[in-house]
Amino acid sequence: MSALVLAEVPALPLHEAGKYVAGAYIVLFVIVLIYVAIMAVRLSRIERDLGELLSISEDAPEQASEQEELRESTPAYPVKGHA
Repeated sequence: MSALVLAEVPALPLHEAGKYVAGAYIVLFVIVLIYVAIMAVRLSRIERDLGELLSISEDAPEQASEQEELRESTPAYPVKGHA
């Protein structure tokens, strides 16, 4: 008899609170969606910056060798009698 009564009574009466529970889940979902969008934007910005740093680091050995050649051809201090 008690099993029959328990089968008919829901665990939580959601006839009035159901709207609020659904609203809370929707708000939570929107907050998580906004968070994921912000993280995606930040990730794309970081990837772009890393790409720029990679291209700079690949060009750095070429620029370093050019600067080394320039240093070798010019004296470090002015020589008397030379302008």
